[in-house]
Amino acid sequence: MDVKIQLTCMLVSFLYGIFIRILTFINKRINNNKNLIIHTIIDLLFVYIIVLLYVIIIYKINEGIFHIYFLFLVLLGYILSNKYVNFTIQHLKNIKNKIIK
Repeated sequence: MDVKIQLTCMLVSFLYGIFIRILTFINKRINNNKNLIIHTIIDLLFVYIIVLLYVIIIYKINEGIFHIYFLFLVLLGYILSNKYVNFTIQHLKNIKNKIIK
C-alpha cells in the first residue's frame, strides 16, 4: 500500500471516529426504550451497521487491508470529538433557551 492510500485511510479513520461519536449521541437520544431486550437489540444492530460501514469504506479505499493504527485513529477521533460534540450540544441548548425566552 503506498503512502497516499495509507494517509487517506488514516484521515478517513479519524473522521469516522467523529462520525461514530455523533451517531452514538443520536442513538442514545432516540433509543430510550424501557424494555431491556429491545434496547439491547437496537444497540447491537447499531454497532453491526457501524462496523459494516467502516469495513465497506476501508475496502473501497484500499481493498480491505486493515492495520491496527486505523482502529486507533477511529478511537482517537471518537475521544477528541467528545469534547466538541458536548460543546456544540450545550451551545445549541443555549441558543434554544434564548429563542424560547
